Amino acid sequence: MTAADPNVQVEVNAANDAQVTAVGVVKAEKAIFNQTLTLADGQTCVLSYSDVLPELRYFQGRTQQLATLTAALHDSGVSVIGVRGDGGIGKSTLAAKAFSDCQGFQSRCWLDVRTQPAITDLATRALLELGVPITEVGAIEAKDRPQRLLRHLQGGRYLLAIDNLESLLTAEGQWQGGYGDFLERFRDSSGQSVLLLASREYPQRYYSWLRSHWLQLEQGLDPAAGAALLRDLEIQGSDDALAAASKEVRGHPLALTLMAGWIREAAGSSGQRCVERLEEVDDYFQVTGRHRGESDHSLQSVLAWSLERLSLEQQHLLTQVSVLRSWFTAEVAEAMITETLDVPPALRDLERRSLVQEAPGPQYRLQPRIRDLVQQRADDVSAAHERAIQYFWQQRTVEFVPNAPKETAAEYFEVFYHQVQLQRWPAALQTLFACDAFLRLAGGYQDLVDRYEVLHQQWPLPLKQQSTYGAVCNNLGNAYDSLGEYQRAITFHEQHNEIARAIGDRGGEANSLGSLGNAYQSLGEYQRAITFHEQSLEIARAIGDRGGEAISLGNLGNAYQSLGEYQRAITFHEQ
Repeated sequence: MTAADPNVQVEVNAANDAQVTAVGVVKAEKAIFNQTLTLADGQTCVLSYSDVLPELRYFQGRTQQLATLTAALHDSGVSVIGVRGDGGIGKSTLAAKAFSDCQGFQSRCWLDVRTQPAITDLATRALLELGVPITEVGAIEAKDRPQRLLRHLQGGRYLLAIDNLESLLTAEGQWQGGYGDFLERFRDSSGQSVLLLASREYPQRYYSWLRSHWLQLEQGLDPAAGAALLRDLEIQGSDDALAAASKEVRGHPLALTLMAGWIREAAGSSGQRCVERLEEVDDYFQVTGRHRGESDHSLQSVLAWSLERLSLEQQHLLTQVSVLRSWFTAEVAEAMITETLDVPPALRDLERRSLVQEAPGPQYRLQPRIRDLVQQRADDVSAAHERAIQYFWQQRTVEFVPNAPKETAAEYFEVFYHQVQLQRWPAALQTLFACDAFLRLAGGYQDLVDRYEVLHQQWPLPLKQQSTYGAVCNNLGNAYDSLGEYQRAITFHEQHNEIARAIGDRGGEANSLGSLGNAYQSLGEYQRAITFHEQSLEIARAIGDRGGEAISLGNLGNAYQSLGEYQRAITFHEQ
């Protein structure tokens, strides 16, 4: 049987097997108390000082991370393992899964420090859980128990897991209540025991510890694992529908759990727990439910804890760089802010808080869920987009050299992105025009397709600007032609031709006809290609477009050459 009070340790009274004396630890500095329990003959009482592990029945995905964590736990050269990540990303669950499954330790203890226990209380519970007799623990002064725990850990192979370690850190990243001294003494001690730590935040210098391994959870569950989690949480729907719901929240485990709880509650006792109910939800960040035994939690409230620990200057920095769509340097971040702030250390501090990711360079980017939340909470980020446009436009390559890689146009892509975010469609189109010719020479056809498609699908052009829309269709068709996707190229050239004829743009009409001819020639339909080139030539001559006439004649020569009619081809080339 298990005693009701988890803070009770049982000792059998030698005089009577039916009478046992229970000695429990209390959080006050009174070290122990005595309590007598009566058990039937032959019964045993097993009491645990570990905290309850996170729910593991619904554990999904994380195969690679779990394997990495398990390997570190069995590595004799590792004594400290830290799992990092933003709120609700699944740090505790992953660490608990590895803790639950691992073998090879004399004893294990799992402690959750959300309630900010004194180091003496944590040491007392850990000593008891790791097998030190209650009488021996009771004889040690409270202030000496952390040191006794260190000696105990040094004397065998034990696993001590501490969850939610960020609760013991100040907003500035300093340990409270003697925990820093305890952790550093463990680091400096020898032995085969392991500390397994799960936290959003760590002091920066901890990452350089010898014999340590740091695992960062940067991504949520993949769509298949997210769908499996929803199904385990009794949500109904097709695999595709469940995977799509998971993608909406980037596979964030807490968000999926809260969403599943909301669906079950909305369905009631007799309703269908269908994933389609989420169509009623406007903002997944605001879906509330139970988290860690407490109600009315939302993904926003969990993540907001980290944001609210920042200084106003750090919050400003985070808001401004949230508009950047990819990796950025400290130099870019400095160009984005209006506050006075030493940016490099500020970015490093945001990284230790699991709010941004860091890559060699160093380069940074916001954690995806943090980026979503910061932008949602910001009143207006238009000014930040403006500063990004100004910075990247100043950094662009003005004159492209021959044989330069397509990445040379990276700044143009960034400017284009921010112009689109501000819905400055004509400016975005001009930015593409500025690097279009270079990208064609550099083989960046897919880059052009991706961006022209954005304009084609999102730009709400009035009738008076249809010629501009036609130009987008034309360039998109040319890009698809270069990619060898001729049928798609034809579709866009036909759209260009239709627009040009509707608005009386004879030059555009001739251009679209020539492009259609080239696409059909690439498909091997030479006679059809000739028809389009002849129509293009006729219009060019009618409007006096000598350049267009020359291009049409050249295209006709190429088409006849492909048909094997070389003499006719020569005639057109001579003209």
